[in-house]
Amino acid sequence: MLISISRKIGVAATVTSITIAAIAASSVSAEAQSRSRSVVVSGSSHSATRNTDVYRSPGSASVTHFGTVDGQSYSSSRSRSTVATDNGYATTATHIGPTGNAQTRTSTAACADGTCSRDTSVQTSSGNGYTHSADATRDSYGSTVSRSTTANSGTSRSSTVVRSY
Repeated sequence: MLISISRKIGVAATVTSITIAAIAASSVSAEAQSRSRSVVVSGSSHSATRNTDVYRSPGSASVTHFGTVDGQSYSSSRSRSTVATDNGYATTATHIGPTGNAQTRTSTAACADGTCSRDTSVQTSSGNGYTHSADATRDSYGSTVSRSTTANSGTSRSSTVVRSY
């Protein structure tokens, strides 16, 4: 009995997390905010500057770091935007590291007719990446959670768990 209860809680948590994320995406503040910070450090043999710009608005945010260390410049950035869809939300996030490598993550989540689903794709500028999908369905008889992941290399794995009440 204890195992059955923990499984039900796990399925409920999966469905709940997708639903909470959709609600959070639709209830953001209507004010945009930005701030900047600058730090300068210098010593007898080293010097560095670090600047940070942060911008937030309803449904989007970005952070940019740039500066120099001993005369060598660097920069990195992260950004994310989320938009509400008819029955969920869609998010795109990008990270560009100090060496210029980029990673882009796109995801969508939706709930309709007793089924919640989330699809995610992560791709890098070097060609690595994967896609992942998860579907959770619950009705009066039980629940079904299906997950599948496929890497750009072609490797894939999937699972389906069916639990009856």
